[in-house]
Amino acid sequence: MSTAQTSPSRAETDRSGSPTGAAVSGEVQSFLAGLLESQCAATGGIAGVIYLTGSDIRRAGFAAHVVRRGGEGIIDGPAAMRLERIGLEVCRRGAEGQAWAGVETLTYSRPGDLYGSERTHTVLCATLGAGGAAEGASLIVLPADRRGDATESLERLVLTCAKFEAFLWRQQAIAEAKHKILLRETLELLDAAQQGADARSMGALICHELARRFGCSRVSIGLIDGPSARIRLAATSGSDQVDRKSEAAGAIEAAMEECALQDIELVYPAPEDAQMDPGLRRVLRAHDELSRRHGPAAMLSLPLRVEGDLVGVVLLERPQGDPFPASAAGLLRLVAEFIGPAMWTRRLADRGLLAVVRDRTRALASLAVGPRHTGWKLLGVTVLLILIGSAFVPIPRRVTAEAEMRASVSRTIVPPFVGYLDEVLVEPGSRVARGDVLAMMDTSALRLQLAELIAREASLSVQRDEARNRGEIGQALEAEAMIEEIKAQARTRIDQIAKAEIRSPIDGVVSRGDLKDFVGARVEPSQALLEVVGSGRVAMLRVDERSIDRVYLEQVGTLMARARPGERVPIQVTRINPAAEAVQGANVYLVEAHIQGIDELAWLRPGETGLAKLHAGSTTVMQAVIGPLVDAARMRWWW
Repeated sequence: MSTAQTSPSRAETDRSGSPTGAAVSGEVQSFLAGLLESQCAATGGIAGVIYLTGSDIRRAGFAAHVVRRGGEGIIDGPAAMRLERIGLEVCRRGAEGQAWAGVETLTYSRPGDLYGSERTHTVLCATLGAGGAAEGASLIVLPADRRGDATESLERLVLTCAKFEAFLWRQQAIAEAKHKILLRETLELLDAAQQGADARSMGALICHELARRFGCSRVSIGLIDGPSARIRLAATSGSDQVDRKSEAAGAIEAAMEECALQDIELVYPAPEDAQMDPGLRRVLRAHDELSRRHGPAAMLSLPLRVEGDLVGVVLLERPQGDPFPASAAGLLRLVAEFIGPAMWTRRLADRGLLAVVRDRTRALASLAVGPRHTGWKLLGVTVLLILIGSAFVPIPRRVTAEAEMRASVSRTIVPPFVGYLDEVLVEPGSRVARGDVLAMMDTSALRLQLAELIAREASLSVQRDEARNRGEIGQALEAEAMIEEIKAQARTRIDQIAKAEIRSPIDGVVSRGDLKDFVGARVEPSQALLEVVGSGRVAMLRVDERSIDRVYLEQVGTLMARARPGERVPIQVTRINPAAEAVQGANVYLVEAHIQGIDELAWLRPGETGLAKLHAGSTTVMQAVIGPLVDAARMRWWW
């Protein structure tokens, strides 16, 4: 057992002096009070409290208390805080899933008591639970003069606590039965309302059934209508035709508007608990005006909703002396949840074609400018702006083509005659001037042949002279012809010896031809030995056949070499090949472009590749994206 003494200032009481309690309904309050009275009688207690744990609908605290003879000052005195702590501790122990019971000691002092004259009582404790969960605790305070074993009294307390669980099960069974009744009533009402051929007759049937089943003097249904979204009277009980111009119709619509603006059910006259709690107060001016001018009457207004959106209001009126009971309000709420979608759906089904188009247009406009789905609207506006910008904002139009750097002037060096390579004076990368010797051919055989020809010429000259002296004119002429032949051959050998020095035809750089391994090898004029390129550069562009129509002479653009992607080189078209060539499975046109400022672009080397973009006016993003797709579709489907 534990003992504790509480200070008077720590006790939590309300204005009347009773301990602060948990909010419970009147039926539960009455049961708990009776249960506590029977427990005090069974255990001989002089006072008792029932402590309930907190939940979403109530706060933790005392739900009921009983004070018998001899227990004055215990419940409303300084011991209240200690009792509340004991109740909380008992609930905590019972929260583990098993009922708990025990004995605690309550020690306290009252104002005016001398120091050391504390009062001590034994407190019997037991959990109140249902389905294994602790919902609260019952605390019975025994007389101060009662000593000894309290086991028997504690057992009696535990037995009486079983009534709490039985009460909860009974309440649940009653609630389920009420729910079934509510559901049956709602289904019967909706079944009767379905007999209507259109929304007007359906509304009249609903109003008639509500008035008959709930004893109402008048029931009215109003639905949202028109671009202003005002509530318009759609049906009323006792009349098939609604006179919207009457004074009563205007007052009813005003009361419905009052309910729609607050978007909550309104009860007139306001209940007493609403007058005490500011959070439950409602504006009822239009209802009061309707009751004063066309009553007096007690009224209940309920919003009608479809998927959370308010679409109308149902207003029920009864005589002022016979207001709506609390049980009827629950059923009417359920009815309102069903008749709202039913009426609205039937009204939508009764519309004509023009009305459907009008309402759809209004709905789209409301969705576009309304407060809902702000994120989606911002996304839609952004997409729309992007589409408008892509359709109307001009951007530069370019023709893209693969490019290759080539020398503006290049010469391929071949052997001047069939012979053997004697010496190579240059290698790739060597800079040469026009006329510089690049390589030497072996002339030893040519010189021997030339000497042989000279000797033969001298011999034939002697033979010719002797023939002339003998008068043999024919032989002299034959010798003369052979001499001329030998002279021609000699001149050929002399020319070949002169050409044995292979010279550069232009100023430039040797780009190809590493001939050191070919010294002494036999070479022929059909074999390329060296290539000399000039310092000038041109870009050879491979333009796709789909873009060649946008390429013209003197067109400017930029070139980006893969060796230096960060540098842009200006180019200008100088020549367009009129015939297409097949390159890597695609038809392309070769376009030659002059590289501007080549003197400052020494890093550009022949053979380098890159990407060229030729300026071809302006276009839009949409045209640039959709244009190729349209062209492909036309080629595929022939349109």
